[in-house]
Amino acid sequence: MSEKIAVIGDAALAAGFRLAGLNDVYITEKGKEFETKLKEVIENPEFGIVIVNETYLPEINWQLKKKIDNLSHPVVIGVADISGKSGEGEDLNELIKKALGFDVSKKS
Repeated sequence: MSEKIAVIGDAALAAGFRLAGLNDVYITEKGKEFETKLKEVIENPEFGIVIVNETYLPEINWQLKKKIDNLSHPVVIGVADISGKSGEGEDLNELIKKALGFDVSKKS
């Protein structure tokens, strides 16, 4: 079974990923609307990767933030919006390590 990729964010982020061929793209505003959609997507076992605007992450409640930090599946990836990197997103290598349980970048 292949897993889907979901994208949650503003219109610019959504347009970019739709152009890349993704279908599960959701346009939301910051705040409650984003939190509701994020909860819905991370609880859906069909999704393996969830891409979000990293500028939306600081405004979510602490319980959801803790849940995301402890998730190994799906992997939640914060990407910069058009204003540039905010520093909220985790390093991609760390996300992969958390999801797989080992560091794929280390050579044996």
